[in-house]
Amino acid sequence: MNARHSRRTDFARHAFPQPPIAPSVYRNIAFSFLGLTVVIVAVVVWMSTVRAEIRIQATRDSIALQTTVEVAKSPEQGQLQGRVVEGTFDKIQEFMVKEQAAVSSNATTTGRVRITNRYSKAQPLIKTTRLLTPDGKLFRINATVTVPSGESIEVGAYSDKPGKGSEIPSGTTFVIPGLWIDLQKLITAEAITSFAPSSDAVKVASATDIADAQRTLEETVLEEAKKTLAAEANVPADKLGDRCHDNGGCWAAFYAIQPMEKKSNVTAGQQTDSFLAQVKLKVTAVFFPRKDMDLLVTGKLKERLPEGHDLIDFDSRNVAYTLEQSDAKVEKARLSVKTEAFSRLIATSPSLSKEGLAGLSVGDATSKLKAVDGVEFVEITLRPSWARTIPKQKDKIEIQIE
Repeated sequence: MNARHSRRTDFARHAFPQPPIAPSVYRNIAFSFLGLTVVIVAVVVWMSTVRAEIRIQATRDSIALQTTVEVAKSPEQGQLQGRVVEGTFDKIQEFMVKEQAAVSSNATTTGRVRITNRYSKAQPLIKTTRLLTPDGKLFRINATVTVPSGESIEVGAYSDKPGKGSEIPSGTTFVIPGLWIDLQKLITAEAITSFAPSSDAVKVASATDIADAQRTLEETVLEEAKKTLAAEANVPADKLGDRCHDNGGCWAAFYAIQPMEKKSNVTAGQQTDSFLAQVKLKVTAVFFPRKDMDLLVTGKLKERLPEGHDLIDFDSRNVAYTLEQSDAKVEKARLSVKTEAFSRLIATSPSLSKEGLAGLSVGDATSKLKAVDGVEFVEITLRPSWARTIPKQKDKIEIQIE
């Protein structure tokens, strides 16, 4: 019985075998695995290729500085090494009157006179020697002359007072009141032309002529003083000022000028072709290494900068100095320093942290950056163009400050 039942079971097992798995199942599994792999690779590729370029236009903020700097030949703590020397310089020079002026009817009258010497010796007469008419009108010669004994000379003359009252005809005689009374009879003068206001233009020294001459002379004296004082301080000419291009070895200088005297041998309105001007200056020179002063000034400017800002557009030529105190004997000086520069945000500012921008959308990142003080404009570009968020890797984010 059992044997018969066993044979039936074996027959049934062999008569109805299990159906094989369909090939489409393997195909679906393979495609699913391939698709998942593609997605993973795509994500990896996307994460490795997405980059963010952030362009920020930052405002330029003005920053001012006013401080003092001490310069000394033997500097102590906080002082800048340098040289302090001084000297007094003067110069006198002749200048020509620049412009002619028309003479009015109220102007000084002019003409020519003949001076005759009947004395046994030659007679010198200086410029502005007085000539007096019989009715008391006073005139002066306009040049220094010497009249030989027994001869006559001609020279120009002008009235001491302007106006029609000083007009005289030719032939008018003069005495020379500056001579000894007996000589006045032997040395005489006579007008060989009439004296009237000249219809031609003459040169008259103006206040501008005198001031310009003194200013020019002052500049000349200062240039001479600069050379003398630099030599005294042992500062080579090629190491001083804009001529020096050796940044580490260049010197700068400040000159304090104190006018001591200004003179001229004419007054404004006086008729003359030329005149003498004289100036006298006391000059104190403070010499210091240009690089050291720049580092000191920029350091003090940076102390005033907000966090995340840096100094830009500093120019040492815009630094103004004033001498507050000096002692040339011990070569010490205190300078007042005043300047102005600009600052702006830098890419490494904490407020522009890449960590704070990673993973944000373009809109959120833009809003966050615009809220930062000093940011004027923001432009964010993502690559490839279909990306919508800023990558989470910092090295994929580039920030440019303009």
